[in-house]
Formats: sequence, structure tokens, C-alpha cells
Amino acid sequence: MRNILILFILFYGHLYALDRDSTLKIYHKLFFSLSPKAEILVYVNDDEYRQVFLTSKRLRLVSDPKEADIVLITNERTLEKVLTKEKASQTDKKPILFVTDYHLLAKSDMVVGAFYWRKGRSQLLFVKNRLDKYNITLPDEYQRFTVDEL
Repeated sequence: MRNILILFILFYGHLYALDRDSTLKIYHKLFFSLSPKAEILVYVNDDEYRQVFLTSKRLRLVSDPKEADIVLITNERTLEKVLTKEKASQTDKKPILFVTDYHLLAKSDMVVGAFYWRKGRSQLLFVKNRLDKYNITLPDEYQRFTVDEL
């Protein structure tokens, strides 16, 4: 019985590690499609995503959204906080806002895209006029995930 429990724990840990690796690969590809930089500064306040991004050599976590190149938003409270800071900011540098929920994408026209899950399937969506505001041209492979408006 003890051996089965240990085996189950090891198996679960291995699956969790694979999930983190695949999540990191997805966000690497997305973020480097949005920004031409060699190293991207990312702000995210969700602990699970922070743990995923900590293992990256090319995505560096920052503690303030104003310092970030890309802000990954996972909930409405964070979106409101970031938008409030953006309105009060006097700098020309605006981070790219990306979300993990369709409803957050629809909530603000400052958000350029979303990667989220619906009915067990991953969904990727970019809004063309929002990408244009940031002068972002996506690679051809992402063109089919681009919509003119929500």
C-alpha cells in the first residue's frame, strides 16, 4: 500500500511538472510573438503562473506592472488595478495586456488578447485593432486567431 502511495505521488508530481513545462512553452511562444525583445519583462500576480515563469531563462518577472513589457492578468481585480495605474501613469511606455479569461478580454479595449480554456479546449484570441494600437504584427500562424472586434 505504501509503495502504491509513493508511486502515485511521484506520478502526480511528474504530470504537474509536464503541465508547467507545456504552459511555459505556450506563453513563451505567445509573448515572443507579441514583443521583439530578447528578454521580456512580465508582471503577473497569480502564484501559479509566477512559479511557471520563474523557470524561464528569457521571461523575467517584475514586481510592478509599470516596469513590465507584458502584463498577464488572471482576474478582474488585477485588471482593474492595472487599468487604474495605466490611466494615472504619465509615461509613454504602456505594457501589453494579455488575459487568461474571455470575459476579461471583453471588459477592456486595452487588452490585446487572451489564452483561456472553454469546454476543455484551449482558446486563443487576439483583437486586431488593439494589436494595431501597440503596432504589433503577429506571425502568420496566429492570423486565424485574430478577430476584428468582439
